[in-house]
Amino acid sequence: MVKYTPNYNLGKPEGTDMYSVLPQNANMDIIDTTLKGLDTKVTDLLADVVWQEAELLNGWESYGEGYEPKFAVDKHNNLIMKGAIKNGVMTRGTVLFILPEDMRPIVYRIFVTSCNNQIHDHYEYRAIELVIEPNGAVALGSSIPYTRFLGLENISIKL
Repeated sequence: MVKYTPNYNLGKPEGTDMYSVLPQNANMDIIDTTLKGLDTKVTDLLADVVWQEAELLNGWESYGEGYEPKFAVDKHNNLIMKGAIKNGVMTRGTVLFILPEDMRPIVYRIFVTSCNNQIHDHYEYRAIELVIEPNGAVALGSSIPYTRFLGLENISIKL
């Protein structure tokens, strides 16, 4: 007996069911249309984004090509960040960079991201805390154990 998914009502036959390929093709069309709609929304959100490169402080530097630390405000007034950094001061409160006045939150914001040691045979990841202060400082909210890679991806706040 075919069961159906809760969100898109896609048919899920049991392993022993005789099943026509036609419903499966219809499922694929639903998935394809839904994903394209999401892709279009994301593309639209980022269409007019102007990325600014972060001016890093306290010994921090870009992780490398393709990982340049950047920030922007999208058309829905969300501050977004991307990139990764390395090799800076590791203590709590260390400022990584400062946001321009028009990109600062009105309240103190806290995020969790990760850092790792970049040892090829023995990667160790740690969750760390980043903060964005109303004065624009993007800083370490906790001391960190590793400085070989600190991710800035997926940090986003409504301004």
